[in-house]
Amino acid sequence: MRNFGAYINAGSSSFSNLLFTHFTNTDLTASELLVYLFLSQYVQTHADAPDLEQLASNAKMQQTTFMNALNSLCAKGAVLLQTSTDASGKLVDHYDVSPLLERLTTAPAEDESAPSARTQSPFRTVAGQVETEFGRLLTPIEQQTIRDWLNVDHYSVELITLALREAVLNQAYSLKYIDRVLIRWEKQKLTTPEAVRRHQQKYESL
Repeated sequence: MRNFGAYINAGSSSFSNLLFTHFTNTDLTASELLVYLFLSQYVQTHADAPDLEQLASNAKMQQTTFMNALNSLCAKGAVLLQTSTDASGKLVDHYDVSPLLERLTTAPAEDESAPSARTQSPFRTVAGQVETEFGRLLTPIEQQTIRDWLNVDHYSVELITLALREAVLNQAYSLKYIDRVLIRWEKQKLTTPEAVRRHQQKYESL
């Protein structure tokens, strides 16, 4: 193997398999997991505060995109931001990546053959669809909007998907547009995917 010495000198980092085998049971997006892995690698190999701009570059992500994902990780409790004072009295930020691992190790064991163990959470399903269609990461505020749709308004994943489809067809890449669609359907008493489809088919036949 060529450059074996360079391979050895580069060192190695370790990641728990729980991050991968139980990823579908978390509310993290794929982009947030990528940021988490890069941050974890830095924490394992450095004692000083991370250069977030450099980490974003290493992850091939725009700095604002990287920071949005990192802020979301903190908001979800997967990463803990800690601030300390260095020898010169300057405030320095450090990131504790253990909360997510603690959550995974204390989660109740699940039957891997059960359908629920192979199914993404409703939030991750919707967030993943929106990020794919929009071609970008969601901001923490947008992620909270999706949670409100699911947990406060009790819109189903399929209904939100139909609203997303309408937004994309109209080239309106905005959660505000999707929200207006959902509200309009609710006012029209179209509260199920089946009712929306029947309404759309009736409209298209005119």
